[in-house]
Amino acid sequence: MKQLLLPWARGTKHALLKFMAERRVSGDRRGDAGITAMPCAFVVGCGRSGTTLVGKILGKHSDVKFYFEPYHLWATIDPTIDVLNRHHIGPCKFLLDEQHATAESKRRFNRLFIGPAQRGGAALMVEKTPYNACRIGYLEALSGGAKYIHLVRDGIDVARSIDRLSQDRTFRIIGMPGLNRWWGRNGSKWKAMVTDGIAAGYYPEELPLLSDSAMKGAYEWLITLEEIDRWRPRLGNRLLEITYDQLTADPRASLTAICQFLNLPMSSRWFEAAVAKVEDPRRNEGEPVVLPPRICESFNRMQARFNFPGRAIPKEPCRNRESLQPA
Repeated sequence: MKQLLLPWARGTKHALLKFMAERRVSGDRRGDAGITAMPCAFVVGCGRSGTTLVGKILGKHSDVKFYFEPYHLWATIDPTIDVLNRHHIGPCKFLLDEQHATAESKRRFNRLFIGPAQRGGAALMVEKTPYNACRIGYLEALSGGAKYIHLVRDGIDVARSIDRLSQDRTFRIIGMPGLNRWWGRNGSKWKAMVTDGIAAGYYPEELPLLSDSAMKGAYEWLITLEEIDRWRPRLGNRLLEITYDQLTADPRASLTAICQFLNLPMSSRWFEAAVAKVEDPRRNEGEPVVLPPRICESFNRMQARFNFPGRAIPKEPCRNRESLQPA
């Protein structure tokens, strides 16, 4: 019975949240003047890298207003960035820079994110949506001076995890036919990654060779790291990078570094509860990840840079006309 009711509950929740967000941004604009700048931080990184764990730990801190993957809020700010097509049907943007932000985008961001945080007395607003790592320029335009916690995990583990999650056919939301848990409705997220990846010059000649979700997940991991590198010089000390292995091997040191980075006090009660949430590292066993030559070379170079043991295998699979479609 629970499995039958869950899709309806999810659909109702999504619709209600989106309705409430729309109401909030359409209210009396005189209230916008009362929203002032406040410290913000974003937990980013390719999905399946530990961002949920870090985000939820920070969400328990009394000084933090935390937003967990608020797709409805981002879709209310701009429907064309809803890459999963949960609230908007049609082409969307995956890679975002400053030019995609408008005065109205910033107003809506303040209304939806900053206003509630300030009214709740929070000292820090923290948001967690993994692929915001590919939207640093956009976030900078909305919230200049924000800090970024970047989680990095072994790309082989990530690719296998994405492959497994994308094949989960039990996750459904009523009113969203064709929704894939990872790639969005009718593959909308992958389509956006292809379009934007080609435009940005991220291995356009080899994109048609990515024919399954493990390969596509490896590509997402790679371009996420390359986008972070593109912004690294400008972010400077506003970027804190932690690997999943560091977090799980020594949670006390990692969480202390995060709190110091965010200027958050550490009560012993919160800190001990946070440390207890960090479990031993999980490894995703499976078939070797096979990638086209140039992508494979870059992927393995990143693996070596972070001292991850896994390596992809270079191979040029037969070109598949359908490879740019969702897995």
